[in-house]
Amino acid sequence: MSNGIKAEYDAVVVGAGNGGLTAAATLAGKGLKTLLLEQHNLPGGFATSFVRGRFEFEPSLHEISDFGPPDNKGNVRMLLEDRIGLDVEWVEVPEAYRLIIPNEKGGRIDAVMPFGEEEFIAKLEEYVPGSRPSVTKFVKLCEEVVDAFNYLAESKGNYDKKVLVRDYPSFLKTASYTLQDVLDALKMPYRAQKIITAYWCYLGVGVKEVSFTIFGAMFYKYITKKAFIPR
Repeated sequence: MSNGIKAEYDAVVVGAGNGGLTAAATLAGKGLKTLLLEQHNLPGGFATSFVRGRFEFEPSLHEISDFGPPDNKGNVRMLLEDRIGLDVEWVEVPEAYRLIIPNEKGGRIDAVMPFGEEEFIAKLEEYVPGSRPSVTKFVKLCEEVVDAFNYLAESKGNYDKKVLVRDYPSFLKTASYTLQDVLDALKMPYRAQKIITAYWCYLGVGVKEVSFTIFGAMFYKYITKKAFIPR
């Protein structure tokens, strides 16, 4: 190659969006000589800004999930700090989310939900009295989904079916069902369903179509690992 770029690399990553940056950083962190290519003048994909005329657009993520505090690190924080050595000051987002929507059965729903497993369950019980039993079961199902995913990742394709059946039975039972199927099976109150499924939009598929497994993993990591933004 010209311009002083070496011709031999262990890996070449095309595109410096979030996925490309993560892939390249992971490869480099493992000691591989990595070339990252990007046709735009800035790396970051939608996690950056761009200018059109006199306007600057900021389409980036408003917060980072699966991050966690220093004493309970999520996968993203472990990647950025422990594996890559990124030294950035992070600010914890104070609450999980606020949901304001019309209530199809009259009035409206206005709920501010906290981070933390028990805190989330308790607050939802305040908004929807009687919801604690079904919400607790839902959260525990989500926890098992995350644990099962962690086991599958650690097994690197050599998982033991007996372990899955013994340790993660609910993960297997719910794997083929939608989010709405699971909510209905738990007989969760209508208003509680609306509040707990607020982040379905991050997956781009409605609650009647989205996989419970995928939503459950996202939801549990979000409320337990919290969200952070760089200062």
